[in-house]
Amino acid sequence: MKALSILLALYGSLNAQSYPRWFLEPIGLTCGPTACGYVTPSFYRSSSDSAAFLNGCENLAHQHFAEISGGESYWETEAGVYWMGNDFKEKIDSSYLAECISKANRAAVFAIPGIELVLVSERDCIIPDSMSKVVRCSGKSPAWVDTIPDVPGYIYATGVAPQYFYESSSWRSAEKKARFNLAREIRVSLKALQKVDQSSGQEIRSEEISGSVSKMEVVYRWRDVRQGLYLVLMRAPSE
Repeated sequence: MKALSILLALYGSLNAQSYPRWFLEPIGLTCGPTACGYVTPSFYRSSSDSAAFLNGCENLAHQHFAEISGGESYWETEAGVYWMGNDFKEKIDSSYLAECISKANRAAVFAIPGIELVLVSERDCIIPDSMSKVVRCSGKSPAWVDTIPDVPGYIYATGVAPQYFYESSSWRSAEKKARFNLAREIRVSLKALQKVDQSSGQEIRSEEISGSVSKMEVVYRWRDVRQGLYLVLMRAPSE
């Protein structure tokens, strides 16, 4: 029997940074592989539900298995290091995605002004009351924001995104960045290329990544309201 927990939060702008624990601390869920879908609400609620569920299935497929390739460039000067962009690409298991769309469960839904979240689970998932509690992202950031966990058997990586016009874009970007950083940490295949201009003390550094990562999962999420940042911590087995 599919379990569906729906939280419709009619909060004002002051509470727009409040989220359920199953979103901020998905590591506390015990229902197997899960992922969250992000969408900007449309006029029709049913359309938002469908779009968020589809995005959740896509994220679940990315976590299940992804071939990641592409590069990222940085410009290093005496004034600091500047990110120049990336051209990363991801290839997922299309058959797994199709199965997810057909069989996965909408375990929970949470909607506030500007964003709707749908928790997608690979199998039946009952959300305990403790994980449905709404938490406000304010005050001191969690410890993992400053110090990435060191747990035997796992590799961790953080993805950070700025505050875009649509909040859903920020969360999607942070999660995508976390997957790329996991690929970098695993060092499947990494090439570093450098172009140096000694006369001006400038250097352009490019990193090329190519490889696959599987069994990824989101551990924590956090929104740094003061700095306008969205953070996602992910992990994957080290073997």
